[in-house]
Amino acid sequence: MKKIIGWLGVMACAGLLAACGGGGGSPGTNSNGQAPSKAASVTLTASAATIASSGLDGTEVTLTVIVKDGGGNALPNETVNFNASSGTISNLNRLTNTSGQVVEKLSVKGDSSLRTISITASAGSINSNTITVQVISAVPTLTLTTDSGTLASAGTTGNEVTVSALVRDANNTVMPNVTVDLKSDSGALTLTNRVTNAQGIVTEKLGTGGDATSRAIKITATVPGAVPATTIVNVTGNRLTINAAPTINVGASADVTVKLVDSAGNALVGKTVNYSSNANALTVKGGGTPVTNSGGQLVLTYTASGGSADVITVKSMGEIASVGIAVNSSTFAMKALDSGGNPETSAAIGGCQQVSVTNAPGATVTISTSRGTIYAESTCRTTLSSPLAVSGGAASAYVNATSPGVATLTANSGGLTTQTDLEFVAPVTNATTISLQADPAVIGVNTAGSTTQQTTLRAIVRDGTPLNNLVKNATVAFSIISDPSGGTLTQPAVVTTGADGTATTSFIAGTAATALNGVQIQAKLIGGSGPTAAVNLTVAQRSLFISAGTGNTVGVPSTTTYQMDYAVIVTDAAGNAVPGIKLTASVLPVTYYKGVQQYTLPAGPWEPASRTACANEDLNSNGILDAGEDVNGNGRLDPGIPVTVTPSVTTDASGRASVSLIYPRDNVYWLDVNLTIRGQASGTESSYTSLVHLMGLSADYAIKTQDPPGRSSPYGVGTLCSNPL
Repeated sequence: MKKIIGWLGVMACAGLLAACGGGGGSPGTNSNGQAPSKAASVTLTASAATIASSGLDGTEVTLTVIVKDGGGNALPNETVNFNASSGTISNLNRLTNTSGQVVEKLSVKGDSSLRTISITASAGSINSNTITVQVISAVPTLTLTTDSGTLASAGTTGNEVTVSALVRDANNTVMPNVTVDLKSDSGALTLTNRVTNAQGIVTEKLGTGGDATSRAIKITATVPGAVPATTIVNVTGNRLTINAAPTINVGASADVTVKLVDSAGNALVGKTVNYSSNANALTVKGGGTPVTNSGGQLVLTYTASGGSADVITVKSMGEIASVGIAVNSSTFAMKALDSGGNPETSAAIGGCQQVSVTNAPGATVTISTSRGTIYAESTCRTTLSSPLAVSGGAASAYVNATSPGVATLTANSGGLTTQTDLEFVAPVTNATTISLQADPAVIGVNTAGSTTQQTTLRAIVRDGTPLNNLVKNATVAFSIISDPSGGTLTQPAVVTTGADGTATTSFIAGTAATALNGVQIQAKLIGGSGPTAAVNLTVAQRSLFISAGTGNTVGVPSTTTYQMDYAVIVTDAAGNAVPGIKLTASVLPVTYYKGVQQYTLPAGPWEPASRTACANEDLNSNGILDAGEDVNGNGRLDPGIPVTVTPSVTTDASGRASVSLIYPRDNVYWLDVNLTIRGQASGTESSYTSLVHLMGLSADYAIKTQDPPGRSSPYGVGTLCSNPL
């Protein structure tokens, strides 16, 4: 009986628990296992009262719900349900965050009908207020702008034009997250994510795409539902020039030199030139195809067979140039004479050369020179400052130059002009010096019968004066002093220097490797005091390859400098790491820039508003201010070498090493350099060379109110490389 009573008690207790909502759940939960909502208020708001009927990405309206308890406290983890009469809400139910909020998006994509959408939200049994969003007809507008209407033809990295597309709705409200299609009919646009940012903007960079032709590039931006927007960027900066004598006598021929360079002054090589003259024959000198050479030049021959005036016109790379030539039917002529009275085409600098005019048509003649000075007497002491009297059509003057180069001598008389050229050269004397360079200094061994592995030997002859003039027509003899590889010199081994004072030949490696600097080659000047110069080379195994690269981060070694680190990797032909290889690094400036930076609206960064590219003034890379190198006339070589590089490293067990460049912060944007890394021994790739655009720390260029390093270029702000400012 007691057992029955106990059993009935247990059943009664179980029934009581069930009646109290126990049902096997946790205390305080409902029949679904969920805690009852404590929501006392639900507030619903919308970010806009209207929504564009286009339904494009970025046109959504943001819905925000706030749930609070009876005490006005935010309620986290409350389930919120949405209800809308049409349209799409990104999530119909979500849990509130720690601030009691749920944020969702309302979209009308797929239904462009004009209507009013009613939306409510609820938490537990509490409903929110009802809000409405009006679907309106809204067509996006598209604006396309560039930070410059011109693009430098040189096409250097960092000189691209920034293209910006702005997308707005009918109320001029910016539209983020809209995909913009950008196209150009030439050039190259960068491959970036073409989706508008929070400001409704897509930004791209337009470059030349390696084509320096002067032209107009048309850029088109399109967005569904918007009228396409276009803009034009002109590729400019190419310079096509003609150098020709203004007067040529009938029956005579003369060279006409055409030169083509890009916006940075770099020679445009292998470019076709179309040429014509109105009256006389114009041909490619020496025959061949009318294309520019390695110096960007094409030399034509003009033959004056008749007429009185002519015009030469040339066209190339979208540029056109013309020059007039007077054809002189008289026998008016001018010649440079040596001490024996014989015509000459070259003379030593520092001498005094006679200039003779014959058959002058007027009573006086004016003589001028493009190099040196015209004098009245044979001692070259009294400068000729007035026209010479003509007797029997003849007159004489004298010319002297203190630096080598071609002087164009011009005589004007009776309204006619005649010209002749006289090249001044530095003579070989007992003070003359010679130097020798090898490029590259490390080459691989050759297989039997092969000549692939060779290096260029370049001897430079200077007159030894304070001006250090280059010497033309000097005779240089090359010879092998020591060569365990069994190599040879190309013929001839005796070479005459050109106008640049250099004589070149090549060393062809043999079939055996040598020790470091195991090959020694000598260059001897024939004449003067017979000075010599020597250079050492290395012939190494062919299985070595050097590569290098850097990342997108910049080091800050001090408050005034930045640091770029390069990882150098040395492998053999099979890609295996080669440890213990000694590497040497060097830096040579290529281009420096003048200009100023400005803050790019609306969100930055600071970047050049204008840049004028100028070539390194140290043309022969010898660190000496030679004649003709100081282009801007400031008395020094620009830009110098304001970059230090790790001089030598050795590869570790993984065949890797690190090379660092350290440079002043104010040189960012304003200096490009070539980084060259050479190996102790190498093969078909014995060195690595890369053009480096100096990078800065992004934080230094991000604040509008804070001037960045080098806001004005340390090399000046002028637009001409010849301007010292």
